[in-house]
Amino acid sequence: MRGAAALSVLGALRCGAGLVTLASTREVIDALSQSIYEAMYFDVERGDLLAKAAGMNAVGFGCGLGKTDGGRARLAALLGQSGAPLVLDADGLNMLSETPSLLKSAARPLVLTPHPLEFSRLCGKSVAEIQTDRVGCARRFAKEAFNPTVGGVLLLKGAGTVVTDGARVLINPTGSSSLSKGGSGDTLCGMICAFIAEGASPFDAAVIAAYIHGLAAEHCAKVYSDYGVLASDVAAEAAKVICALTADEGTNE
Repeated sequence: MRGAAALSVLGALRCGAGLVTLASTREVIDALSQSIYEAMYFDVERGDLLAKAAGMNAVGFGCGLGKTDGGRARLAALLGQSGAPLVLDADGLNMLSETPSLLKSAARPLVLTPHPLEFSRLCGKSVAEIQTDRVGCARRFAKEAFNPTVGGVLLLKGAGTVVTDGARVLINPTGSSSLSKGGSGDTLCGMICAFIAEGASPFDAAVIAAYIHGLAAEHCAKVYSDYGVLASDVAAEAAKVICALTADEGTNE
């Protein structure tokens, strides 16, 4: 799903990442390079993905990928490689749920960004159980599932997005029903990667991205309604939200 890949790239670019590289197949690269000029592109079928990832400040994985044997192998390799934090979304999470033991042996910090159904596959609880106790389920998972040596963060999407590392828990107050539209999570994944690349910790990056993502959606809904907002609108609006927030910070100082 090349649109998902495009939205993750836009999310990262609009939130300040200086250099963004999309690693994908030649078909996806040929399509997206005609419209997203600011990104760089890496052909995973012709180059060494691990060597490329080793030079990155943050890595996002799973947006629009699909579940394939090649994807599973690359995910396992990335998890086994020490280095920059790895943000997992969409089929990255679905493939991880097939071998959850990889979480405990991960050699790099992780940020997982599931919606309730994806989280259900990861933690083994029903969606109903999760939704009844979102904070408790998220916190217990984050406390028990990650490799304590490198740590991890869980961002559980939905109304009142929960961000936790097992000790700290924050509930995001921003957002609207427009974020239930396809592509919103892909944009968020790119945003988290951008903030990590800019120096934020995985926990702080997830919190900041969730807040700005939700606030951007609220602003867009005032123009297009919750029904008409696109994920690409949210990516563009996120840059305006950051501009306004940093201006307010300067005024307060």
